[in-house]
Amino acid sequence: MLDGGEAWGRGDLREALRAILETILGRSCFTALNFHLRKALGEDPITAFLRRPRDFYQALSAFFGESGAAVTFKIICGRLILLSGSEELTPDDVYNLLMRDENAARRVIIEMLEKLVGEKIR
Repeated sequence: MLDGGEAWGRGDLREALRAILETILGRSCFTALNFHLRKALGEDPITAFLRRPRDFYQALSAFFGESGAAVTFKIICGRLILLSGSEELTPDDVYNLLMRDENAARRVIIEMLEKLVGEKIR
């Protein structure tokens, strides 16, 4: 089920993504960004990233500017690619996919997180 919600029982995908963001940004910066993105999105940014990645990106863009949002999104995707072992992808691939087809990008992001979580559970 690709809904980005709690369908996985413990919210493992959300927790994996939260850990990645905290690792990249640091806890304090993540907390500040989370606060601002929550205001812009009207919901938890992690949930928005999983359900509506383009809206998440647009909120990042409002906060960091277009260049900063692109870099931040690509860093997040690069970490996902590395940790999930999805080496056939590049951060640019995921970014370009997001710009062309949000649903396809969402599926790729969820699949990478599922790979990551699946490895952690085993």
